[in-house]
Amino acid sequence: MSSSTRRLRFVFVRHGNYDKPTRTAARARAPLNAKGREAARRAGEFLREHGVVPDLVCTTDKQRTIDTADLVLEVLGVAPPRRIFGGGFKTGAKLAEIEARLLAWSNLVAPPPRVLMFVGHHAQQNACLRELGGAERAERKHAAVLVYDWDPDGRWTLGPQFEGS
Repeated sequence: MSSSTRRLRFVFVRHGNYDKPTRTAARARAPLNAKGREAARRAGEFLREHGVVPDLVCTTDKQRTIDTADLVLEVLGVAPPRRIFGGGFKTGAKLAEIEARLLAWSNLVAPPPRVLMFVGHHAQQNACLRELGGAERAERKHAAVLVYDWDPDGRWTLGPQFEGS
């Protein structure tokens, strides 16, 4: 990471439960179900309890990630700049690719964010855990939160975590 992101806190939020449509084309538009909306709210409460408030929010273009971001931000009572991307980052992304994406996203706003939140999917969550630190998780259909800090020694440190039910 460059020196401009040395103080970056990266919050990865995995979207909550949704009812998976049988048609592939409909999956992108599938919203959260009631259980997913509740888990997203609990993820927002978790972030509030830990004093983690994003300055910038990025999501994939799937309705369930957008819904999750909306609910988390509603609970936090904030409205930071938001950006929607086709996929965020590759599910098999390596450390350099994840860091490059975070740097690119950080450069979207001025001043660069101190806390960047990305709402994505299970496979992206496991890429973060594998590359930034932490144990990968089995596929689950509920919200999760990972909070990473970029430390002065140039390492990612996994901080508070939340896993809904």
